[in-house]
Amino acid sequence: MTSLDYIVLIAIAVFFLVISSFKRKISGQSEALQLNEQYYKSLFEQNPDIIITFDLEGKILNANKAVDALGYSLDDIRHKPFTHFIVPEELEETTRNFNKAVHGKSVTYECEIFDHKGRKRDIAATNIPIYINGKITGVYAIIKEITVQKKAQKKLIEAESKYRSLVENSLVGVYIYQNGKIMYVNPRLCEITGYRHDEILSLNLEDAIAPEDYPSVLENINKLITNVEATTTYQFRMFRKDRVGITLETYGSKIDYNGEEAIIGTVIDITKRKNNEKMIKYMAYHDQLTDLPNRHYFKEKFEEVLNTSKQQNENFAILFLDLDRFKAINDFMGHEVGDLLLTEVAERLKNCMDGKSMVSRFGGDEFCFLLPETNEKRAILMAKRVITALSNPFHINHHDILITPSIGISLFPEHGEDFNSIIKNADLAMYHAKEKGKNNFAIFNKEIKNQSQNELELEMKLRKALERNEFIIHYQPQFNLETNQIIGAEALIRWQHPENGLIPPNEFIRVAEESGLIIPIGEWALRTACQQNKEWQLAGLPPITIAVNISAKQFFQSNLVETVEKILFEIGLDPKFLELEITESMTMDVEHSVSTLLALKDLGINISIDDFGTGYSSLNYLKKFPIDKLKIDQSFIRESTTDANDRTIVKAIILMAHFLKIKVIAEGVETEEHVSFLLSQHCKEAQGYYFSKPVSAGEFESRCAIVRRSYSG
Repeated sequence: MTSLDYIVLIAIAVFFLVISSFKRKISGQSEALQLNEQYYKSLFEQNPDIIITFDLEGKILNANKAVDALGYSLDDIRHKPFTHFIVPEELEETTRNFNKAVHGKSVTYECEIFDHKGRKRDIAATNIPIYINGKITGVYAIIKEITVQKKAQKKLIEAESKYRSLVENSLVGVYIYQNGKIMYVNPRLCEITGYRHDEILSLNLEDAIAPEDYPSVLENINKLITNVEATTTYQFRMFRKDRVGITLETYGSKIDYNGEEAIIGTVIDITKRKNNEKMIKYMAYHDQLTDLPNRHYFKEKFEEVLNTSKQQNENFAILFLDLDRFKAINDFMGHEVGDLLLTEVAERLKNCMDGKSMVSRFGGDEFCFLLPETNEKRAILMAKRVITALSNPFHINHHDILITPSIGISLFPEHGEDFNSIIKNADLAMYHAKEKGKNNFAIFNKEIKNQSQNELELEMKLRKALERNEFIIHYQPQFNLETNQIIGAEALIRWQHPENGLIPPNEFIRVAEESGLIIPIGEWALRTACQQNKEWQLAGLPPITIAVNISAKQFFQSNLVETVEKILFEIGLDPKFLELEITESMTMDVEHSVSTLLALKDLGINISIDDFGTGYSSLNYLKKFPIDKLKIDQSFIRESTTDANDRTIVKAIILMAHFLKIKVIAEGVETEEHVSFLLSQHCKEAQGYYFSKPVSAGEFESRCAIVRRSYSG
């Protein structure tokens, strides 16, 4: 109800009250007049607002029941001046407003008064002069308590002030968008975009947002406006005022602004983050030396082509390529020349590609072509093209190097219908081509398949070797570079063949893996290494961690955790002194990997990633899996002091590990310069020939002592 409404009601009430005063003198009053009198008396008495009558001196004559809200009764306040109830600071202004009514002017104002307990109350008062026979005889006051409203208003003002301060000084951009226009931006958004405040308010979004992203921005805005979504988060690219492209991420929601629908949102500049993500993804999908797609990327593309070929009933081909005599060139001329050679080979292979084809570096000197929509005839043409491309000498460091390829070809669906079988058969064909005299190609066939029987013979020999206990373990010490102390040893399996002597694992592990023999061989190696570690402890040597490699077959067997737990229990080795090394490829099956690694961690075992960064890195597993340590592959350490790319990769791995609170160890440390470089990057752990080659258990103590004294000077 407005003040004017009150004035009208009170005026009417006064009129009828005056009439009422003559009620006893006038007889025969009509029933209608009595009803009206009762109605307006009720209006006065039952009004929720306080109504008080004053004489011209400001003394209270009468008040309705609403005065109870202040804790007063009519007897408490009757004949007292209003000044008795006014807060002193408000007295002068309140008196001035009362006098205005005394002189015939209605007035509305706010002030503070004291209630019955002496507490301050905020009120809104309207003073109205009382006229009787044309003469002002007193003042009506209509009073509404507004204490709650005043407090709420104060809080609202404070909240608005805090909000404005927060928005104006926010580290993120803030905007309000309404009816196709930007209505408000904070200073941070101006900084992000490079526009002045007035410029950004008049900005045409279509001119600033990247054309390919503009439809998506409009779509997200429309989702909010039409209530399809309550909030939305999306990314888009735009151009700063200086026309530099940036990537922004915005979070928006719908609000009411000046009585109309609008969108309020926050904006952050994620340009650096997106660039870093692109760089990390690129590194994860590409070989660092040749810049070709790596095995992981190749496998993803393979699966895409496989699915398409199955759906459209098409052929595709795989060319598996190995460089003849590369190891001899690498060993004779050095790794630097070998790396340069691989880089130039990669460039020539890229130039061989056409259409949708793809070439990848699988690792070492192995490359693989993926040729969609390709039959045998086209595959042969590509193989000949590759042989021709590599036929001319490579000019590297004043050397003319002639190197030839051996190429194996397999086709879908004739030679397999999945990644492993098609790659395996191309690999077998490649070895067949190499046996034919190198610089050649071969297509997988039954003859090649039959030749794989040799591997079966090797498998039988491995079974006998396991039965005859022909395997041995060598141990390579691991050092803390800061304290010069031995902190662990890596257990490395060897085959002590009775006729052929010591056989390194690269000559039999692949067959053991494919045949499944790696499981009993791996279990033997794990038990032997744990037993040896326990014996060293019982002999009084300082406790160290023994690192044992786990193959993919072992990792994915159902009882791995139970097997490890049983071995530790039977030997009595504390789990904290065992470290299991897995490869990045094992992390590709996320669901199984997580459950297995968590179960192993529950035993108290340490987990490390071996050969980190050599082709399978997705980096995603680092945040999902309970990894304790990363082992930087020796291929990066080898040239880290001479090659800027390798140095950068090593630095990045160490820095990333530190940020993720994961330990890091370098393998393949061969020089004092390697040690100095690693220390400068805060890599505390290392192993390699600089300290010691892998040695027998009997030589471990003395050999490590010699290496340690030599290192410490």
